[in-house]
Amino acid sequence: MEPERIVFPADYPIKVVARASADVRARLDAVFARHFGEFEPARVTERASAQSNFVALTYLMRVQAEAQLGALHSELRAEDGVMLVL
Repeated sequence: MEPERIVFPADYPIKVVARASADVRARLDAVFARHFGEFEPARVTERASAQSNFVALTYLMRVQAEAQLGALHSELRAEDGVMLVL
């Protein structure tokens, strides 16, 4: 059985786990804005780790195509302090 394919455009959650820093949210928001344009801050949830060393941000974005996700993931992985992109 084939895995279910995503039909684009679609609202798609993208989770980023990064080292906590004063500017991490602003830097990640800038990456997402380059790929999606301006977006509502309410489309992002943020959760700190128990020791506040890391932060998990989930962006619910309207993705137009799989290629858009690929380009975003590449840029996020290259961002300083990013540990994981799901």
